[in-house]
Amino acid sequence: MDAWDRQRALARTTTFWGAGSIAVGVILAVRSDRWWRAFGQQNAGWGAVDLGIVAVVNALQARRMRRLPDPYAPEALEHERGSLHRVLLVNVGADLAYVVVGAALWRRRHSAMASGAGAAIVVQGLFLALHDAYHAYGSRA
Repeated sequence: MDAWDRQRALARTTTFWGAGSIAVGVILAVRSDRWWRAFGQQNAGWGAVDLGIVAVVNALQARRMRRLPDPYAPEALEHERGSLHRVLLVNVGADLAYVVVGAALWRRRHSAMASGAGAAIVVQGLFLALHDAYHAYGSRA
């Protein structure tokens, strides 16, 4: 899989996850239980951000491809692969930081809103960490 295809695969999975997060989040956000409401709101918010990131990344990828004389030339593919790999490794670190912050919030049992939001952050962060790590592994040299 070349770097352009890997980016498209990342975008497809992230789009599916983001849309699902919004759908589940909206359903849960209208519940009367404060924990589930916070969990749902947080998931819907992350889903919206995921979809926004996909839109921006897709536009940037298209622009980079248009600017290259041959985006499938070996040197262009290698440059894109290396860039993608580095970005994904940084993302994995950020994703794991989200999990730590989410876990700290989740432990706040005296605040149903903080705990529910924290649980959602853990779920989102874990998915993104695994997703980004999988694609980082696939994009290594």
